[in-house]
Amino acid sequence: MLGLSQTLERWEYLWRKQNVTYWAFGWSALSLFTYIFFSGPAQGIERPFWYRIFTAYILQNVPTIFAGLLCIRNGVSRRMPSGSQVWLLFGTALLAYSVGNIFFSSWELVWQLNSTGSLGDPFFVIFYICLLLAMFAAIVNKRVRLNIYQWAIVLGISIYAATILLWILKPPADSSNTVVEAISTPASQVQTTAVTSAATPAPALAAPAVEPTPDAPGWVMFFDGILKPYGQTLNAFYVWCDIALFAMAIVMILAFWGGRLSNAWQFIAQGITCYYIADMWFAYAGNQIPDYQGGFMLEVFWILGAIQFGVAAGIEFEHMQARKQGDEDWIYDDVG
Repeated sequence: MLGLSQTLERWEYLWRKQNVTYWAFGWSALSLFTYIFFSGPAQGIERPFWYRIFTAYILQNVPTIFAGLLCIRNGVSRRMPSGSQVWLLFGTALLAYSVGNIFFSSWELVWQLNSTGSLGDPFFVIFYICLLLAMFAAIVNKRVRLNIYQWAIVLGISIYAATILLWILKPPADSSNTVVEAISTPASQVQTTAVTSAATPAPALAAPAVEPTPDAPGWVMFFDGILKPYGQTLNAFYVWCDIALFAMAIVMILAFWGGRLSNAWQFIAQGITCYYIADMWFAYAGNQIPDYQGGFMLEVFWILGAIQFGVAAGIEFEHMQARKQGDEDWIYDDVG
């Protein structure tokens, strides 16, 4: 651990808040430009293959890996104001997310499989578990105390977010319409159809269509068969985790409101909010839009979420540098 810390200190200029802010602004602008001008509508369009490769492997993974390394850099130091354990968990979560995104994207783009239920899901589970543990540790370590009005705000926003989730996860309207149409069909029409069908000679039986076999390695098909049945359940699990993280982030914002140490946690809360928006959209698209193809504009929030964590890590690193130089009077703020 000490060797890793010394190695990262050699590249100290990369972790400074000013450089991280420049990187965050530039990458956010590039991502927004790409998604706004090339993503197209949510359905009814075949997105260019170069666009899907560029957004899935480059735009999403580069900031996630970089933000994860920034958090790991904070985690290997014992002088972080928010605690080293919290940042190690953040870094582990982001790096696990990056690995999961590689598998998730390859499932669809490389092996032409449905990405709902892929080898990326175990890494996404690690991502959310680490984030939950990090947020819980931060709240416990800082002994957060909120008044009744602040708790009411947290509860109200959480209920609102859960209500939206339940609306998103409801079955599509098409299935219920089919049942209603079948029930409302007049009996005379059914009888007429039956007579016509009987008078019409049956066509020759056609051979059943054979679906093309995906060109994927055996180990990919093995994991696909195991994880596919749990795809929708895992998607719901991710969004419920987002709601829990969202509530914890609000707690941290209210607790640190007005202090300089709150700057890092405000960016963390913004990052969690970005993941919440992107996951809510993906859950909606997978449940309500037939044959949804990834790459819609709202998926840019996955990128913005990782960038927010990177900026938060840069701010916290700046606080650690000030503490190291003995300027500690402005770092610590009373928790409300």
